[in-house]
Amino acid sequence: MHQRRLHENGSIVYRFRPHLQANWVIDLGLDASDEGGQLVAEVPPPTLAKNKRILTVKALREKLTPGIVPGVQMNRICLLGCFLTAVVVTAGDWTQWRGSQRNGVVADGVPLLDAWPESGPKLLWRSETIPSGDDGGHGSLVVADGKAYISLVWQNDEPSENREINELIMRKLGHRSLALPEPLIEKMERDRLPLSPRLRGRRLTEWAEKWVADNLDKYQTKRVGSWIISRFKKGKTAIPYANLRTLAQLGNQRFPNDAALREWVTGRDISDLAKRELLKAVPNSVRVAKDVVVCLDATTGKRLWKTETPGEPTGRKSSSTPCVAGGRLFTAGSTHAHCIDAGTGKQLWATSLPSKGPASSFLVADGTAFLLAGQLTAFDVKTGGILWRNKDVRGNASSPVLWTGKGVSQVICSDRRAYVAVNPITGETVWQTPGGGDSTPVISGDWMVVYSKDKKVGLAAYRLARDGATQAWSFPMSERRSQSTPVIYDRHAYLTGGEWHMCVELATGKRRWKESRQNTISSPVIADGKLIALEKKGSDLVMIDTNRKEHRELGRTRIKAMRCPSPVVVDGKLYLRMADNLSCFDLRAKPGVQ
Repeated sequence: MHQRRLHENGSIVYRFRPHLQANWVIDLGLDASDEGGQLVAEVPPPTLAKNKRILTVKALREKLTPGIVPGVQMNRICLLGCFLTAVVVTAGDWTQWRGSQRNGVVADGVPLLDAWPESGPKLLWRSETIPSGDDGGHGSLVVADGKAYISLVWQNDEPSENREINELIMRKLGHRSLALPEPLIEKMERDRLPLSPRLRGRRLTEWAEKWVADNLDKYQTKRVGSWIISRFKKGKTAIPYANLRTLAQLGNQRFPNDAALREWVTGRDISDLAKRELLKAVPNSVRVAKDVVVCLDATTGKRLWKTETPGEPTGRKSSSTPCVAGGRLFTAGSTHAHCIDAGTGKQLWATSLPSKGPASSFLVADGTAFLLAGQLTAFDVKTGGILWRNKDVRGNASSPVLWTGKGVSQVICSDRRAYVAVNPITGETVWQTPGGGDSTPVISGDWMVVYSKDKKVGLAAYRLARDGATQAWSFPMSERRSQSTPVIYDRHAYLTGGEWHMCVELATGKRRWKESRQNTISSPVIADGKLIALEKKGSDLVMIDTNRKEHRELGRTRIKAMRCPSPVVVDGKLYLRMADNLSCFDLRAKPGVQ
């Protein structure tokens, strides 16, 4: 439907073919993205030309309001001039992490229920068994062309003469990375050992809670307070933390048989208690894994195909969401990035990942697939060849986004300590600003909103320019969890992260409301003006009015979903990842009408 060309300076020229009655040349080197971010051009087929008006680029700029990314729907086809490429999508598609426009907003116009029945939204279907968590990660699903896709590292235990010590074993023993000052860890252990067996029940809980309150700051309490309390409750039966840390630092260990395991454990400089508990915890099996993609009929939940390739166990950290682009499915597995035919499941290529089992999700634009896997890496979509790697951007969790404006295009990604903009052609760093974390930045026009693990940054908004990002406002936060991605909708930024629901006016930084909530790690979605999110470790689904005057809950239901994957709404249907399946619920105000 269109041709495109990417210049070295990052600007793009689109040429729409005459059969669409739009022989336009749009140079996005202009400041088009200043006017609401992503231009939506309604281009009717010849048969509807008499009844539909063709909007010129100038007219679109005049009509679009800053901060709003509208979804112009016509015959269920939209031409989106976004970022590096123009893509043709079905209005109801959710083709990648955070949706087809990578912003968490559904623009298909399907009316949703204003309130849910007492029993909750109607269940339409549940899929066959698809594991999650330690056995399948926490990746979200995508929906395109009537199909639902999920990619995962499918892991299980197989009986074996071999023995292994892995992350699961260490968690079973009680290990956790604390990031606390060493004197504080030593005090925790000193105060634990003399605890009397007679101190138990409520009295023990109260003592432990007081210890945490007296010794930890607010941020430390959120992160590890409950773990320390549970450790005090174990008393002398808890394995010394120094032993746990020593074992964890050794990494995964594999042995040919039980005798070799016992010989190795005997030689460790750890307590007898640690040795006994370790030998007790190691099973007579080993973890095995495959990189798997499952394709379901989005209407019925029936499996259409399943593709399996060899993989390695990587635990729950492998939580990437697939991306559908150009009839292909791009996924990040345990050891390889995969490109698969979205219609048949046939593997087209596989490329070794710089880092195993990333949670980052592919961004595909103009012949390039971008992924944060140890380093920000660019792949050729046709061959899988690595085009470049940027060592300035490190991590495995956050996902890259694209920004086009001020005559340039840039890939922006959060790493562990900063937000970094990269030239998409060369991979060179253009600018960076402090912050970073696991959350994905969200962009609308020249606005970028982030939720950073840096407590000095917290929830913050920036104005983007070709040579940098200027912070417009911020709400510093010290939260245990900072993985949820914000949403920009109707000139406002919304967050369901940490302990809060927040709504902030984008242009001014004025906080409209802030409500204490029990959020999860997942990111919300906004559909039909309603914010839909998971709470209480995924057990509850909530619907919040995006009204800026006050925080108002429209609905709440018990759903028992996973706490990390994000909800997906397509054509008024809610898709969720459960502990052992994918499930679809009906949110439509008028079922059967899309």
